[in-house]
Formats: sequence, C-alpha cells, structure tokens
Amino acid sequence: MQGEAVIHDVRGRLFQPEAGFYLAPIRHHSPACAWAVQAMIRDLKPARILIEAPHDLSHLIPHLLAPDTVPPVAMASLLDQKSGPRLAAYYPFCSHSPEWVALREGAAIGAELRFVDLGSDAKMKASDPKETGPQALVREHGFDSGDYVRALCERLGCRDGFELWDHLFETRIGDGDWRRFLGDVGTYCAALRASTPEDQIQQGDDPKREAHMAACIRDALAQGTSEGPVICVIGGFHAWPLLTPEATAGDVQAGGRSEASSYLIRYGYKDMDALMGYGAGLPQPAYYQALWDHVEARETAPSWPELAQDLVAGFAAEMRRNGHAIPVPAQVELLRSAETLAQLRGRPGALRHDLFDGLTSSLLKGESSGSDVWRDRFVQFLRGTALGDVSDGAGQPPIVADARARAARLRFTVTDGQRRERSLDLRRKPTHLAASRFAHALALLDTGFATRNGGPDFVNGLQTGLLFEHWEYAWSPHVEGQLIEAAIHGDSLPSACLGKLQAERAALAENGRADDLPSLIALFKKGLLAGLSDELDSFLAEIASAINRSADFPGTARAMIDLHSIEASRGPLSLPNGLAIKPVMQQAFSRVIYLCDDLPNMRDEAIPPCLTALRLMSELLRSDAAAAVEAERFKEALDRVIKADPAPELIGAITAIGVESGRRAEHELPDLLTAQLRGSAPDLPTRLAGLRGVLAVSPSLLWTVAGVLDALDEFLNHLSDTEFLEVLPHLRLALSALNPREADQVAEALSRRHGGSAGDFSVHHHDIAPDEAAAGAAMELALRQSLAADRLEDWITGGQA
Repeated sequence: MQGEAVIHDVRGRLFQPEAGFYLAPIRHHSPACAWAVQAMIRDLKPARILIEAPHDLSHLIPHLLAPDTVPPVAMASLLDQKSGPRLAAYYPFCSHSPEWVALREGAAIGAELRFVDLGSDAKMKASDPKETGPQALVREHGFDSGDYVRALCERLGCRDGFELWDHLFETRIGDGDWRRFLGDVGTYCAALRASTPEDQIQQGDDPKREAHMAACIRDALAQGTSEGPVICVIGGFHAWPLLTPEATAGDVQAGGRSEASSYLIRYGYKDMDALMGYGAGLPQPAYYQALWDHVEARETAPSWPELAQDLVAGFAAEMRRNGHAIPVPAQVELLRSAETLAQLRGRPGALRHDLFDGLTSSLLKGESSGSDVWRDRFVQFLRGTALGDVSDGAGQPPIVADARARAARLRFTVTDGQRRERSLDLRRKPTHLAASRFAHALALLDTGFATRNGGPDFVNGLQTGLLFEHWEYAWSPHVEGQLIEAAIHGDSLPSACLGKLQAERAALAENGRADDLPSLIALFKKGLLAGLSDELDSFLAEIASAINRSADFPGTARAMIDLHSIEASRGPLSLPNGLAIKPVMQQAFSRVIYLCDDLPNMRDEAIPPCLTALRLMSELLRSDAAAAVEAERFKEALDRVIKADPAPELIGAITAIGVESGRRAEHELPDLLTAQLRGSAPDLPTRLAGLRGVLAVSPSLLWTVAGVLDALDEFLNHLSDTEFLEVLPHLRLALSALNPREADQVAEALSRRHGGSAGDFSVHHHDIAPDEAAAGAAMELALRQSLAADRLEDWITGGQA
C-alpha cells in the first residue's frame, strides 16, 4: 500500500497552483520531456525556475545562455583531494535536454534561474571510490532496470527499459497537453521509486540531495509567487520527496561553499550515449536530436514516416560516402519493415528499435555474418559525432584555449568528434614537425587526442630512420577534460608538459628511483618530442647527477648511447640551441671508463648485459661519436680489464673488440678460443664462454678471422656423442647471436670442411624447439648404442656411422 500511496500522491500533487508551485518530473535528455517543459514554461510564465543541477555551477548559467554557446556542452567540475587522485565530473546538455530548454525558455521570459542540487564537490566525494575516470553528475539507472521495468517490458513486448521509455513517452512528443504528459511521467517515476528497496535509496546520496533541493524550493517559495509561480525541473525519481519541501528539507540550509573548480567545456554525443557508459539519458543521442529538430521545425507532433525517411536517407548517404552503398530497394525495404513492425507494436511510427529491426531484415537477408557490421554502422550513425561550442566569454580554461588555437594553426580538425588519420613528414616539412610535437605534447598529457600507429619510436629507439609518422586523432570532450586536469601543471601546453614531466621526475625520487637513468632519459626524450627546449635544462642536470652516482656499467653505457643518438638527431629529437648535451655525454663516457674496472668482479648473471654494453660502446666509438670523446681511454680501460683476469665471456668479448679495432693481432682470437675450448674446465659448457663473448659483440669474426672456425670445428669433432648432447643446448644459445643469414654462412663453411653442403641439412626447415631437438638427439644416441651392443649398427647404417 505504501507504493500505491506514493504513486497517487505524485499523480495528484505535482502541480500545486494554490501554492504557486509546479514540479516538472523529467528524464534527462528526453526530447518529449523537453517539449513538455517548454510548453509548461510558455504557459505558466514562472518567476523562478529551479533545475536539478549542482548549485555551485550556477555561475555558469550566463555562459550557457550566451548566443555563441552551442550544445552539446558540459559543465566540468574538478576536485583536488588532500589524499587520493584528482576527481573530475561532468554535467552535459544537448539541444533536447529538458534542463537546457528550461534555461533558454526561462531566460526568454525573464525568469530567475537557479541550480538546486547538492554541490558537485559533495557529489564527487560520495561517489564509489572504485570508479575511475570522470563521473556523471546526473544518474538515472533506475529507468532501465528493476522489477517494475522488467514487468512492464514483458507486458508491452519491449526488450529493455530504453525501448519501453520510447514506446510510452517519446511517441508523445508534440503533445499539447503538458499536464497530462508530465503527470504520466511522474506516475511512471513514482512507480520506479516505489519498487526500489528503501535501504538501497538510503545507502546512496539521494536523501541528502533531496533535502538540499527541498531547501532550495522552500527558499524560492518564501520569496513569494505574486510575480509568477515556481517551477522545479527535476529527475522524476526525486519528485515524491519534493512534493512537501518543508518536511523534506528539515533544517538543511541551501547552498554553501564548494571546494571544486568548474568550467564550461565542449561535449560530444559519444560521451552522452547511455550505451557507452554515461549514467543518464538515452542511447544514440543523434537519433533523439533528429527527432527534436524535426518536431521543432514542424512546431507540432512529428510526421513519423517523414522522420524515418530522413534518417534512412541520411544513413544511406553516409554509407555511400564511406564506400558501403545501400541499394535503393534495400532502403525501401528497411522503411517498410520498420513501419510495419511499429504498426504491429501499437506505435504511431517507426522508433529507434523498429529501425534497427528493419535494418536487420532488409540488409542481411538472413545472413548473420554481416549482422554486427551493419548494426555497428547504424549505431555509429545514430550516435553521431557532433561536438558543441562554448562562448568566448565563458572563461574557458587557458590551457584548452591554447591547445585549440595550436591545433587550428597546425590544421588539426577540432570542430567535431570524428576520428581522422594524418601522416607527417618529420624531417623535410617544418610544419609537419610542429604538428608531430603538438600530438606528442597531448599524448604526454594523456589526453587521448592522438594515437601514433606507425613511424619512428624515438623513446624506445625503434625504427628511428623512418621519415613519416602516422597518427589517428579526434577532438573530444575527454580531451578537453584531460586538458583541464592537466592545468594543475600549467596554463599553456608547454608549461603543462614541463610540469607533468617534473611531477613524474618527482615521483621517481619519491619511489627511490631518483637515479633511474633509463626513466630520466625517457622523460627527457618525451620533452623533446613535445617541443620543449631550454626548459629541459633541469632534466639534463638530473641526468648528469645520476650518471655521476651510477654504479651500473650497462646502464651508464646505454645512457651514453642514448645521449649520443639525441645529440646526433635531426628531426623530432633535435636539440634546441640552448641545451648543451655534449658535456653530459662526455661525463657519461668518463663514468663508463671508471666502471670498466669493476667488470672483472661481475657476477655471472650480470655478465650478459655487460656484453651488450661493450658491443654498443664499440659500435659507437667506430662512428662519428669518437670525435666527441677520447676513444683511446676506452681501449686502455679494456686492456686493464683483460689483465685483471675477468670471466671468460668478457675475455672473449674484449679480445674480439680489440681484433676488430686493429688494436690486437688477428691470431689472438683463434688462439684464445682454442685455449678455452681445449681447456681444463670440468664441464664442457664452460669452455664455450669465450665463444659466447665473441658472438655477443661481433658475430662476423666467426668467419672473417682465419682460424676461429677451425677452433670451433676441432672442438666439435673431438666430442663424443654424449659430450655433444651435453654441449648442444649451450652451443645453440651461443649461436643464437647470429641472424639467419649469418647462421647459413657458418653452416656452409663448416659443411665444406667435411665435403658437404649446408643444403644437405637445410633443404627441409622445421620449427623444432631446443628441448625437443635435444630429446631427439638423445633418442638417436640411445638407438645407436643399442644397435652397437647387438652388433647391428653396420647392417642398419650401411657402414656409415
């Protein structure tokens, strides 16, 4: 009975002319509700209009009403917490939002306009801490779930709450009787509330919100209604507690100081789509915008066949532009099917769900394989790509204005949310380089504006010789929201990028990684890619300090290589004139020389990265970088390492470097390998250590230096089958340093020594894992031993062992 009482109470007391008070229960972003609110305001001419929106955003109302503000737009609110991440939330408007219509119509008659919900800061604090990303300041999930909605859907043959709402209410857009329409909406919402468990309502923030809204209504009514009534445009779920604002408000005071900062920003339809995660409104907002525009143009109820024809024709035109033409007979069949289904379902014309069903029957012909493709195309069409605009006087955050101005100068389209591709010639076109730096700057700020999907990766040092960068980009409300969040670092794009890099550097220090050279250099590279210049001086100083303290030979060598690649770069990583990187590179070189003396004391597990570092240093010092440092110092340091009797891998690597540079005689390399391979090490794999060192720094020496292959061949020939199986995995690991072509060269050279050809062994290629190859070889050995024990070996093999 309590539920029935709520429903009857709402139905009977939404409009209280004796008190000069009218509630307009609505569903957010509903065109039919917007039409009814418009008619209500024009009829009643209220003195004050109260709207369910955070009260601390009221200062944005003049900017919402500015002639050059074009929806979709959103009020964005940011809250800095003492502990925890910064919170962001949005309250969007589109042309068919009842709240937007209430603002416009109210301004037209000179009504006082107020927002009456809890402050955005309170609503953000009350949100689920598990939620990530921006929050919606309006929510109404109750319209689409729950026992009441499911029961009505089953009774009326609707698939979900969205279809149910369209069937019951959007079909009535243009209805001249706003009292009856809003009364029906209020009844429907009262039933939703009555079917919601009371403890669920009490656990959320609804009671606090409703108490605050009731206090605002109480204050508005206290000002008197002689000049006109008070209208409150409210989410229908909250109508019942607001019927008696004095009782609901209690001693709650309206208003209060907010801890959040707020702005008016552009918004887009994708972000307002209820099926994309938005917490209020209806799916595919471009469909409802088309419905609203159609009714506004007619100034009366829609011509449903005409609206359906316009939508199908628009979809067909877009598909044709995209290379997916829809034959005219299929378009006719789509319309016929949709309108027939709508008639069978008791509707005045084809609604959104009917159009989808018509598409399925007309374009797919029973083939399910293309269903998802065509439905996805239709979803995207009905979702729309519109992006609003904000008045120049709206106090747009400086960083957003700066980013948009730069984007326009660099020929990035920011007038809609359409995703586009762009290729940039980095080294030959200065304007393309500037566009690349802009895209990298927005990527640094995590705006989601652009994604690099091809071209050189300078941060990780991959494919840096490529000339073109390939990007996908789209301007969206998320981009503006992220820029607003980045404003904590600076009010312009360069200052925000620099602040973000400094924050990341500070985070490294807080986590005990102040001397993390790879991370510091990565930050420095990101700054260069974003177009920062002399501002990066402090990062170079940090890198220099970290180098001075480094005890990591491979890491320091890698830092020197990176610094040289930056110093020598032409294009995105090219240095501004004010940054002196050569002294830091020389400093890194001196530190590498110093750390060389620690190589003889390296643990076994630390040796492989040291071999890689030795190879990189050797290659660098054979390039033009040698002119910037005293290369002879490195060679002298390696001589000291050899004399200190380091691990065999290091001896092999350093000997190879010496032979390759001409500092050591060629015969030293085969002599060393012969001595190690014949050595007295108890386990055979250890004898391969020197070979591993050689191959790690210069694989080509295996076949370019006389005697090296001889040493390896002699070693292998003197192994028994059991010894060969023991050494095979380690040999495979050592030879993995060779690329396929080099491996073929070695195989051919070894085969010729024994009167064969590498082709005898490589005609058939099989992808065999190392452990499987070892198991196969062991099985072959066991078979041979068994045959030999039975004196059958000659019979099986024909005398060929």
